[in-house]
Amino acid sequence: MPSLQTVGKLLMKIVEFKDPISGKRGIYLFTSDHLERCLLFRSEEDYVFGVNTLALGTLRFKVKVLCYALMGNHIHLLLMGRYEECRAFYAWVLHRLAQRVAERYGLSGILKFQASDVQNITDRDMLLNEVCYLLRNAYKARIDSPFSYRWAPFECYFNPYLPYMHGDPVPSGRRVRELFGTHVRIPVGWEHLRGCILNKCFVDYVTVEQMVERGSLGLFDRLRKYDLETVVSLSHGIEESITFTDTEMLEKLRTICRNEFHAESLHQLDRKTLLLLARTLARRFACPQKQISRLLGIDSSVLDNLL
Repeated sequence: MPSLQTVGKLLMKIVEFKDPISGKRGIYLFTSDHLERCLLFRSEEDYVFGVNTLALGTLRFKVKVLCYALMGNHIHLLLMGRYEECRAFYAWVLHRLAQRVAERYGLSGILKFQASDVQNITDRDMLLNEVCYLLRNAYKARIDSPFSYRWAPFECYFNPYLPYMHGDPVPSGRRVRELFGTHVRIPVGWEHLRGCILNKCFVDYVTVEQMVERGSLGLFDRLRKYDLETVVSLSHGIEESITFTDTEMLEKLRTICRNEFHAESLHQLDRKTLLLLARTLARRFACPQKQISRLLGIDSSVLDNLL
């Protein structure tokens, strides 16, 4: 009978992602773990940092960003390139985001790369499904429409006005470090809006447009399909329903903290009060247990006995 260590190694080989086109350029979807006990992005500054991280990463790695979506507790990246390079890009992005969350919110040990994070895109239909799924992610979560959600590059695709959508020129020298936290030389012609690098500067929307059959009609036909989220979610093994978004619940939490617990933030609450708050969210707003764990940082095993 094989040892536990041997069985463990065999299981790792089974679940490890095997690149079917090793050594050649491919398209890969990377989806980080949906964090249960914390949020990656809690403010506009956090989201801007996330977008800029993706933009700066394209200057470090031989990777093309075809599409992305930054959500409150996870990210989606649709990348083109050699798998090793795409994986390195993704790992670097996770490291930057985890480092920021640790520094700003005192939460460490999150965003570890897993074999299940990556999926190979094998044909045009699958590519179109994934692009539309990413662009509709905010709509599925009841945050915003695909047309106006700022943390996905919807405005880039099949947009005749894109060349006329301008921001401020990216400055040089010390100002680059102040705005973007990097010494990397940023290409001439890149633009930003209030410190956020514009999507058109680093998202390879042209490649997506060339790969989508029937052009803009193909993209928008797929975008309007209400069953798209179910189809793609099932292919990812993900299905989740939340009554209120994390952003909405955070606003409610701030109000409850001020009005009922006389505190300006969750950090000022003791453990007993946090547990009382968890019960309040469940009863008053029908807040799912996973979301409560994510927002309050309470272990799900504790909530099992509480709720």
